Amino acid sequence: MQTKCLHLASHMLHSRLNNKSVTVMRKNMMGKTNFLRAIICSAFAGTILFYQSVSGQTIDPSMLDSLKNQVGVRTGNQTVISPLDEARQKERQKQQENLLEQRMNTLKEVSRLEEDYRDRLGSEIAQYGYSIFANIPTESQVMTGTISDNYKLGIGDELIITLQGSKSQSFTVTVDLEGRVIIPDLKPIRVSGMTYGDFRKVLKAQVSESIIGTEVYVSLATVRQISVFVAGEVNTPGVIRTSSLATPLEILMNAGGVKKTGSLRNITIYRGGEKTTLDIYGLLKGQVGSFDTLNDGDRVIVPTVGATIALDGEMVRPGIYELPAKRESITFTEAMEMAGGTLRPAGYEISQISVDEQGRQTFRRIEGRGQNVKNGEALIARLIENSQSGKVELIGHVKTPGIRSLSTSHNIFNLLGNVLNLKDDPYLLFGVIERVDKATQTRYLTPFTPQTALSGEVVAPLNDRDRVIFLGRSDISFLISDDIRQVIFSGKYDVNQTLDGGKPNPNYCEPLGHLARIINDTQTNRFATATRAVFVRKEAESEKDKTVEDEEKEKLRSKALVSKDEEKLAMEELLKKEAEKKEKVEKGQPQCPIIYQEVKNLLPFILEYIVSIDGAVRLPGVYPITNGASIKSLVAVSGGMTNDANLTNIEVTSYDSEVKSGFIEMEWNSINAHKTDISKVKINPGGGVRIGSKFSNFESGAVLLSGEFIQPGAYTIQKGEKLSDLMLRAGGVSEQAYTYGAIFTRERVKEIQRQELQKTAKHLQSAMISASVKKNIEADSLMAAQQLTNQLANAELIGRVVIEADPLKLSLNPELDTVLEAGDTVYIPKRPNFIIAMGDVLNPGALQFIPGKTISEYIDEVGSYTASADESRVYIVYPNGVSKPITLSSWGGDRDLSIPPGTAIVVPTDLSPYDSLSLIKEIGGIFQNLAVSAASIAVLIRN
Repeated sequence: MQTKCLHLASHMLHSRLNNKSVTVMRKNMMGKTNFLRAIICSAFAGTILFYQSVSGQTIDPSMLDSLKNQVGVRTGNQTVISPLDEARQKERQKQQENLLEQRMNTLKEVSRLEEDYRDRLGSEIAQYGYSIFANIPTESQVMTGTISDNYKLGIGDELIITLQGSKSQSFTVTVDLEGRVIIPDLKPIRVSGMTYGDFRKVLKAQVSESIIGTEVYVSLATVRQISVFVAGEVNTPGVIRTSSLATPLEILMNAGGVKKTGSLRNITIYRGGEKTTLDIYGLLKGQVGSFDTLNDGDRVIVPTVGATIALDGEMVRPGIYELPAKRESITFTEAMEMAGGTLRPAGYEISQISVDEQGRQTFRRIEGRGQNVKNGEALIARLIENSQSGKVELIGHVKTPGIRSLSTSHNIFNLLGNVLNLKDDPYLLFGVIERVDKATQTRYLTPFTPQTALSGEVVAPLNDRDRVIFLGRSDISFLISDDIRQVIFSGKYDVNQTLDGGKPNPNYCEPLGHLARIINDTQTNRFATATRAVFVRKEAESEKDKTVEDEEKEKLRSKALVSKDEEKLAMEELLKKEAEKKEKVEKGQPQCPIIYQEVKNLLPFILEYIVSIDGAVRLPGVYPITNGASIKSLVAVSGGMTNDANLTNIEVTSYDSEVKSGFIEMEWNSINAHKTDISKVKINPGGGVRIGSKFSNFESGAVLLSGEFIQPGAYTIQKGEKLSDLMLRAGGVSEQAYTYGAIFTRERVKEIQRQELQKTAKHLQSAMISASVKKNIEADSLMAAQQLTNQLANAELIGRVVIEADPLKLSLNPELDTVLEAGDTVYIPKRPNFIIAMGDVLNPGALQFIPGKTISEYIDEVGSYTASADESRVYIVYPNGVSKPITLSSWGGDRDLSIPPGTAIVVPTDLSPYDSLSLIKEIGGIFQNLAVSAASIAVLIRN
């Protein structure tokens, strides 16, 4: 409506129509739309004419926009639609969607004819052709595009005639009730029944005769509306109101489509006293010539479906087909053409199913092609033999996988063509051929050596239907993945095959699940080599991980000597890292190589042929090989030997492949590569190679010197190197060094202390449980004791060892010289000038060292004892870490006791309140030992 209104307005501007012409166009508009829109459209055109008639005037843009909005025209990229029209449009769209869904459900319903054929053939066969009505238009669509010259004009068609030249004018005319077109200055032209192309020719001839020097242009503004009656086997029969451009197929679509009970090949169109038969199969074949437009008053009748046949099996387009109108049979060739023929040009047995008068079905093979196929019969095409011969297949780690001809690829060398056809980083010590056993026709796996097959050293012939599998480095690396180790070690694979909701788990590896089932079901030594290799490697890695973890924790604990806050933050960081590591292990399942999924039983088969190689090689692990593989090749695929490899000590474990005694015979050999060519040393699957490392006189770690050394730092040491030697390498100690207070720690000692402390904590916990049962201890006391035990179990350990570090004394008494180990630390403090009093005294702290001053005097200076002090168990801790109990009395028992600077005086707590738990001796002794280390270090590091 809007576009047409603007179109008429533009014609009025172009032709400067008079009032009479405007009146005519208003009248025409009234026939197409409502009265209100006709007035708006005419007002719009009249307003534009008025403004153009005034010299020097232009159209006010605001007025133009206002008029456009009133009629809902498109302005730029925005279309203004009234809320009422928008609501109507949404409601219409919803109705269309519901109707379309209803029609789709109708097409999905199985007709009784389909049910009968399905019962007879045992397949989901369907009637052909009815799917064309799946996308049925639910309302009349806007007609766009060019009108064909074959279109026949009729009463009600509206034409736009434009004259240009000596006379420039435009007319909008309608074919009147007498079938005429009346144009000013021209004779009336009778156009009813005339084609659009012929009319243009007639009009041009009249214009050229009547109006000299003028060209005429014709366009069809609006086509007429017609009424067509549709009856028979359609979903919504009745009168269809549509445009004169509609074809019979569009009419049928507007009627809801043809039911499956209706005919697609015998649709009758009645026009006056004539009738025409319509065959929709022709349209489906691309024959559209017979689908002419309809006339007003035509009747379209759809009768019930006619004779049918079924074409099923290996057809291009299986289905139930209707025979041409008034025919009860067709030839075999015609029937096959309906279904597009068989999928392959030959190799089929075609059976014909016929029904006799008693309803019995008869199956017979069609030998020739001359017989007919009658109503109700069916043809079924089945392959006589679906087999292939004379082929081999190349798969795996290759650039050009696929099927090859056995005649040209009769061995592996010819099959691959060139070693460059392998992908990067191939594995050439082991390949697999999947072969068919001629007797049982089952497929089995057999190994081969790609290295010798591709070099031409060994000819590896192929058989019909062989599959040759090449492996890559990633396929071999999968053999030492954590999942493989877990499955071999435990016989379990814990990854769920499906996720919540039944969706497949992308991390599930079917070959691993299959391997776990085989390990559980097989009570043999089939995977003995893999089990041994995994067990040894798992234990080694567990110890390694444990050591690394303990070292990290100890480093964090050492920070407690500086700041408890730092220790807390560091421990939180460690726990976070451990949580991330656990999450990574849980989520990060390794990708399952595709080759193990493509070839059934390939993974367990390869694990039967593995050997292990460990020691001084860059990529230790397990590798599959065939019998007689050389040690040199095995070393090469494992990344080669490391720089510290001991070529004089290569241990080779091999199994005798020809077992005669009923048990596997194992042989150990030590190879000297300097004297023996390792390329000639062979090894069989199940064996192992271990390459020793050269003996090193250096420790694997370093010793840390800190404090008052001339050259402190980390030093690599030789095995058996002593403390005095290392101190000499470090330039000795400074003048401020206090060697008597040297702090020496050792990792091994720290581990022993930790183990003993854990044993003691367990002992105390057992004692508490026993005491609480026997003596009815109160809950508060028991909880306090439990907290005390927990503190004991989590106490900080440093692994200090009492040593002599004075260079002079070490030179005079060499047996006191400590033999160093990797990981030892030595700290030499500055000479202190104070004494520390700590424990149950009123004011613990540091006191100035005064030679000759007694312990009692130092204790008096810090306010003497508290009420909870145990005066009978006072002890001192010397700077070197040695502790000594002392006896203090009013008679001056400590006057002869020498107290060097840096000594700690410790006054313990009286533990008699805990007598009820019988823990005084245990707890007192333990905390005394802990206080010895803590007190001595606290004194010395405060300098």
